[in-house]
Amino acid sequence: MVGNIYNAISVVAFFAVGFGLLRIINRLETQWVSSDGLRFTAKICLDSDNSDKWLDVRILVDGDALLITGRGRKSIRLRGKWAMSYPIDKPEDRRRHYVIVQHGETRINALLRVPATSRCVAVLDALSKK
Repeated sequence: MVGNIYNAISVVAFFAVGFGLLRIINRLETQWVSSDGLRFTAKICLDSDNSDKWLDVRILVDGDALLITGRGRKSIRLRGKWAMSYPIDKPEDRRRHYVIVQHGETRINALLRVPATSRCVAVLDALSKK
């Protein structure tokens, strides 16, 4: 009888620890940044009603432009030259959000998300002030 109770408690504890680890892992956002902060990976989402999925892209800061490349069919619409529009002031302190505009298209906006502690934040803030 006592063995069955210990088994039940250990199963519940196993699933509780597993669920807790999944929550911690999902909160982390992986990112690669070059030492100068001009090349990095980020998450991007088109600013439209039907687009709510964040995609991983690679970004190169070239002067005043952001050159975005990505892998897969979903990132085809995001590839190309973009310009920094303005940063979004959100109360969330773990991530920074920026609105970017595609060159030559004033109607196509996207949201760019990077961790707040990243080396690329200083570069993106400098671009948004130009």
